[in-house]
Amino acid sequence: VALESPRLRVGVALHSLRAVPESAMREVLDSRLVRDRVVHIHIAEQIGEVQDCVGIRDARPVQWLFDHAEVGVRWCLVHATHVDETEMRALAKSGAVAGLCPTTEANLGDGLFPLAAYLGANGTLGIGSDSHISVSPVEELRWLEYGQRLVTRHRNIAARTPDASVGETLWGAALRGGRRAAGLADGSSADFIVLDDASPLLAACDDQSVLDHFLFAGNTPLVRDVLAGGDWVVRGFRHRAEDDISARYRTAVAELASSV
Repeated sequence: VALESPRLRVGVALHSLRAVPESAMREVLDSRLVRDRVVHIHIAEQIGEVQDCVGIRDARPVQWLFDHAEVGVRWCLVHATHVDETEMRALAKSGAVAGLCPTTEANLGDGLFPLAAYLGANGTLGIGSDSHISVSPVEELRWLEYGQRLVTRHRNIAARTPDASVGETLWGAALRGGRRAAGLADGSSADFIVLDDASPLLAACDDQSVLDHFLFAGNTPLVRDVLAGGDWVVRGFRHRAEDDISARYRTAVAELASSV
C-alpha cells in the first residue's frame, strides 16, 4: 500500500547494531525492494551502547558500520552522538545525514553531538523528534545550538562566518539534510509553511533575520499555514481535522490509562 501511495516513501530502519545481526542487516540491504531506498539506523546514542559494541564487535558502532557497509548519501545515522574524530570525519565525507534528536538526547541525558567540528568538515545533518518528547522543529534546532553554546562557552556555533545568521544556517542545514534523509528529489510534491507575519515576535524582521526570530525569539507558535503535497492542511493555525484528531487522541489516551 505504501509503495502505491504518491505521498508515502518506503525506506529501511535498522534499530542499532546491538539488536540487528550482521547477517540480517546484509539481507535487508541486499534486498531488491530496498536497494535504492533510504536507510536509517539508530547508532551511538549512548556511551553504554558504544562500549557494548566494542565488546561484541571489537569496534565502535560508526567505525564498524563504515567498515561493513557502503554508507553514502542515502543513509541517515540517527543520533551518532558519541563519535570520535575519525568516525565524525568519515560520516561527513560520506554524504550521509547525521539525524540529530536534541530534545530526546537531552531528556535521556545522552550527551552532545560534535556540531561545530562536523559542520567544519562539511557534514550533513537533519533533525528528528525520535521519542516525541517534543515534535517542534524550532525546539530541536534551538536545543542543538544552545547545547553547543553551553559546552563550548561560545556563541553562534552553527554560523560559519561572523556575518552569518545562525537561524538561517540551522534551518537551511536541516532542510537539506531532511530532504536527503527522506529521499526527496526535484519534482516531489510541494510542502511549505507560512509564518504569522502579524506576530509581534516577527516585527521589523528582514529576510536575513526572520529565521533567527522564528527559532530563538520564544515559544509562541508562529506557523500560521501548512501546505503538504500541494494541499492546505493548516489554515489560520488550525488543522482541518483538528477536532476529530483531538477527540480520537483523548479517547486513545483514556483507554491506555485505564488498562495500566
